[in-house]
Amino acid sequence: MSQKDHDLLQSKDEIFNAFRPIQQLFKIMDTSSVEIYGELTRSYADVGITLCKNFRQRLDAILTDKSGDTENDHR
Repeated sequence: MSQKDHDLLQSKDEIFNAFRPIQQLFKIMDTSSVEIYGELTRSYADVGITLCKNFRQRLDAILTDKSGDTENDHR
């Protein structure tokens, strides 16, 4: 693994770790009581969890592509 690939992986981990509290907030919202907080909180949680999942997948794809491009540049 080249230094550039290692740096990309490290950056990815740092971004995911910085993003984790937001994802945890949505997970907590998802477990909230419908009787107390209503269905709206759960709906927001569902949207947030979906957005978090899409963000992680997209970021992973972008960084994987960059890593792949790096390997192709060395050939």
